[in-house]
Amino acid sequence: MTALGSSVQTPSFRRLAWGLLAASWVCALVSFGISLARWAAIGQEGGWGGWMPLTVVPAQALLVGLTPPQSMDMPWRWVGVGLECIPALAMFYAVRCVHQICRAFLAGEVFGPVVVRGFRGVGWGFLAMFLTSLLYQMGVTALLSWLASGQNGGLIVLGLGSFEVSVLVVGLMMLLLAHVLAEGCRLQAEANAFV
Repeated sequence: MTALGSSVQTPSFRRLAWGLLAASWVCALVSFGISLARWAAIGQEGGWGGWMPLTVVPAQALLVGLTPPQSMDMPWRWVGVGLECIPALAMFYAVRCVHQICRAFLAGEVFGPVVVRGFRGVGWGFLAMFLTSLLYQMGVTALLSWLASGQNGGLIVLGLGSFEVSVLVVGLMMLLLAHVLAEGCRLQAEANAFV
């Protein structure tokens, strides 16, 4: 166990754990910030303050040829912000689980219940991101098409793209990894009981 503990405490391993910890939070916060800023920019002539182009329209809406409404009242912007919060909750849950894993690694615990729970949480978080991405697609396309039509109709779009498939596969892989780690912990506990 000392060899494992020493390899976990190497500077390169600790840098990697700190890097993953920081990068996961930075990426999540920047992604969420851009998502929120899009609802301030949609319907503004020339983008928001002239620095954000009109291409901030969500990709799901662009893929079906929706154009942003010429203007958008503040309550509808808040609806858009609410839609952004649906997948963001799942994303932040997964990042929180990555945080648990990295903190356990930095404490020298590579195989243990905290790490198993963390990987299981990341798996469920990614599966939740898959489902919430589908809900987000339907909500965004319904809202923007309804507003663009002058509130006279709209359409709901649901599609599977590379993002959704990747998130689904990674989520299932993390659940499998958590199962393998849990089994390893069980076998280690049995081995320690015989010693």
